[in-house]
Amino acid sequence: VQKAIMRPRATPSNIILSILCVVALQELFGYVFLETDYDYDAQEAYQVSRSLRAVRRRYGSHAGRERLRARKARLLHQDETASFADGRQLNILTLGGSVTWGAMLDNRSDAYPFRLRDHYGHKVTNLALRGTGSGYPAQCISTMLGGESKKSPEYDPEVPFDVIILEFSLNGTDGIQLLVQRLRERFPDAFFIYVDVFSLSSPNGAVDSKVARKLVLENGGEIYNFGNTGVANAHYNFREEIEDHDNPTEEIRAMFGNDRHHPSATGHDLITSKVMEIIDQHDFPSKPRLGSWLGGDACFSWYEDGEPTLKIIDGGKIHHYHSSHKWSIQVSYKDGAIIEYNHKSDKDASFSLQYMTKSSVRGDPNSSKYPPVIISIEQNFSDIEARKTAALLSEVELNRENVNKINKIGEGWTYLSGLHRKPSMSTFHITEVSRVGTLKPGRNFIYIYPVEERIYPFRLTATIICEACERLGWVEDLSL
Repeated sequence: VQKAIMRPRATPSNIILSILCVVALQELFGYVFLETDYDYDAQEAYQVSRSLRAVRRRYGSHAGRERLRARKARLLHQDETASFADGRQLNILTLGGSVTWGAMLDNRSDAYPFRLRDHYGHKVTNLALRGTGSGYPAQCISTMLGGESKKSPEYDPEVPFDVIILEFSLNGTDGIQLLVQRLRERFPDAFFIYVDVFSLSSPNGAVDSKVARKLVLENGGEIYNFGNTGVANAHYNFREEIEDHDNPTEEIRAMFGNDRHHPSATGHDLITSKVMEIIDQHDFPSKPRLGSWLGGDACFSWYEDGEPTLKIIDGGKIHHYHSSHKWSIQVSYKDGAIIEYNHKSDKDASFSLQYMTKSSVRGDPNSSKYPPVIISIEQNFSDIEARKTAALLSEVELNRENVNKINKIGEGWTYLSGLHRKPSMSTFHITEVSRVGTLKPGRNFIYIYPVEERIYPFRLTATIICEACERLGWVEDLSL
């Protein structure tokens, strides 16, 4: 086929051979893709045949025709597209939890984002956060990338990403629609890959990632299901493949570390090779576009570095988890805590908090290790002191049906249960994000008061303001 394409088409023999090639390809793929006014070279012919084989394997000759047309259009405009086979360095963004961060590895550089960089020469920006689902990056992605531009001289915020890899099946997919929507708005040509991981230590293995996977596919992306050693984007259901999580096969067990939760170096090697297999089958624009952040966001997290940017006025202190190298602001059970936030804008803004959650017994809200709290926001310090006094004197109206549900709360107060929103995630020691009120321009004082005493004090890990979220219609708590 390549010879027929490459030869001049003026001779009758070449014309006949070309026609035979078209007939053969139509028979094989169910779609004629050659054009008489375009000159292929050998490399481009290989790209076309490889891409068509991949699409046909994944979708079938009829179901994949729309994708074939899209790939054909890209390939026929060689000044606008390029393939990984051309040896181009790709700009890759990775977002996820502790798996993508590289937790529980003897050498963190064995995690798949760093392997993509070190073994394949791609430019990788890894913004994974341990113990964090998709809710935080959904509301804070522009801040996260802005912070990366200050820390890493290699990151250029004006260069669009070619590939965006998502991994949230262990920590939760709340807000995944918003995250994908914002990333697509900013990086309209990026290729999404969802890495669907699972755990041997969890009864269910992972959260239901159906919505996340569907979103990625609808945006032209692909899915890699961890544990699959066959064709990278083939269907693989670990719940069906692994009948006994307590006694998996040696092959499956070798993919996990000692905690049976995070992938081992062997597991990360598998993820890397399969992600590269998917990337190798995709065609990328040589000049990807850069879109808008739609107002962006302003998020401040001290979870990874212990450096809060807001001011602790009273009742809070920085706590360092020495075993995991994470930080939080611990709220005094006795007096609560007052923090100050200077909102540098001329508009009101929705305000959310990120905090730690964990329960001892799944489905039992009373087994939470963290207390429920009430929160109030005022612009005058005297007003927030009055709020504090009311809380300490038990003068705040709070009628609760149980830990999870309240019937009534006093005006100007917000209630947080201290639990993860999804019961299936409640026994994991991870963060949750909840909207707690509205900030006014200028100084704002936030008072947090625990209404019960639990094993751990309330632990605050980040503050979140997202203008883009409001412009896109996301004004309440994120959920599927």
